Amino acid sequence: MANPVSDALLQQAGIGGDPLVTASALLQQGQTDAARDLLADLVKKNPRRADAWFSLGQLHTMLGELKAAAQAFKRAIQLSPDVVDGYVNLGNTYLRLDRVGQAIETYRNGLKQQPEQPLLHFNLGIALSRSGNLPAAIASYQTAIRLHPAYAQAYFSLGNAYRDAGQIDEAEAAYRKAVALESGYADAFANLAGLLATKEDFLGAIENCLKTVALVPNHPHALRNMSLSLYKIGEYEQGAEVTFRAIAAAPSDTMLQYHMGEMLYGMIRTGKSEQAQRYARQWQETCAKDPIAQHMAAAILGENAPARADDTYVRETFDRFASDFETTLAGLGYRVPEMLCAAMEQRLEGRRGLTILDAGCGTGLCAPLLKPLARTLVGVDLSGGMLAKAKARGLYDSLHEAELGRFLADTADRYDMTVAADVFCYFGQLDPTLKAIAAKTTPGGLLGFTVEAMQGASPAQGFKLGPTGRYQHDEGYVRRALQDAGFSILSLEQTHGREEMGQPVPCFMVIARRD
Repeated sequence: MANPVSDALLQQAGIGGDPLVTASALLQQGQTDAARDLLADLVKKNPRRADAWFSLGQLHTMLGELKAAAQAFKRAIQLSPDVVDGYVNLGNTYLRLDRVGQAIETYRNGLKQQPEQPLLHFNLGIALSRSGNLPAAIASYQTAIRLHPAYAQAYFSLGNAYRDAGQIDEAEAAYRKAVALESGYADAFANLAGLLATKEDFLGAIENCLKTVALVPNHPHALRNMSLSLYKIGEYEQGAEVTFRAIAAAPSDTMLQYHMGEMLYGMIRTGKSEQAQRYARQWQETCAKDPIAQHMAAAILGENAPARADDTYVRETFDRFASDFETTLAGLGYRVPEMLCAAMEQRLEGRRGLTILDAGCGTGLCAPLLKPLARTLVGVDLSGGMLAKAKARGLYDSLHEAELGRFLADTADRYDMTVAADVFCYFGQLDPTLKAIAAKTTPGGLLGFTVEAMQGASPAQGFKLGPTGRYQHDEGYVRRALQDAGFSILSLEQTHGREEMGQPVPCFMVIARRD
């Protein structure tokens, strides 16, 4: 077969001689198709040239043709089994294809040929970490370091493995060794900062974040860690500045949007309301399409608040916090499910076998308390992440991912009892939802819920969006809305169900009966 690359093209490129040199020169000139054709022709004419197969594998990798790259590297290894680069590149290709087991096997095969090769031990550690075998990964990194004591990247990855294994002190030592060996290792400084933050050494974390951004000004992890650490030491205004930078560097990181809200609320709590509102307006303008930014900025500014929280805001909020939701609440002394369900059970006077709706059920904290009372227990929530946790309890007869009003409009079922524990703090105007619940409540059925109690002067509408992003309600408004919906109030008492920044958050706990 004739060479598919014309002599004229080669002459134009000023290339000749060894086809591998020619292919490399063509690549440098951006002639990738010509280089690929040349290499393909070369391995067809000379199928035992390991170096040609290897170069073809590298070209396929560069073009994102990973399966073809793997086949080329495998052929190169078959022809030259003692050449380390073949195993390295084949294993790396398998990792990119998410074929971790084959990557591990490839690196181990390479080590049979070159057992003292630190790069193979290092790459094996990467693959073992990906597989979840952290002890074996740590051993591989340690071997790489023994063979190459100045291997900064191996120390960095060793730190990651120790951190993931919960060996925090060992992780810190490994990160510190990495940055000692390589003073410009930005990722190692950033990970060290994150580790120090978990140890509550927030000043140390900030110091290492500053070293990171001196090297990489928009390093997203360093900015994020610095923001969190500034919040923890109460430097809310500086924290807001850093959080703005972090949002610009990582606009898809929704956690930063929540964190900005926490910063601004912290500023309000420390008497810097004017500064907080200035930042909130800037945030509102900068993140005009982000539902979290828009909701929380409105909460801080106290203007243009919607009648209820946007569905996207609620869904993203609780999806984001589903994994550590209950741990977080426990740290706030949260006790609403116990208080509310106990008060409702007392009103039942021994009745059992009820059809119960857990409205805004979240992770199902009320379920263990409601199940003994229920013939049928139904849960509804906007957040799929929270519902997954609720489903794992195995206590609900059915669970529905839906907005509460839409669910009530679509269901033909009637309920003897509805519980809404800390759900209406995301509803400002209660009237439509209370009427929808009343329409699906059996005569004499019960409704129990909590709302945050209004602090300060009450606006005309009877509710307001507080700086935490949750709505507060006036007692008079709650009473009127229940009466208009067709409920008689059995009890309405002010209590508190959790704390915030060390202070109890007042709420109204309400038990009402359908007329």
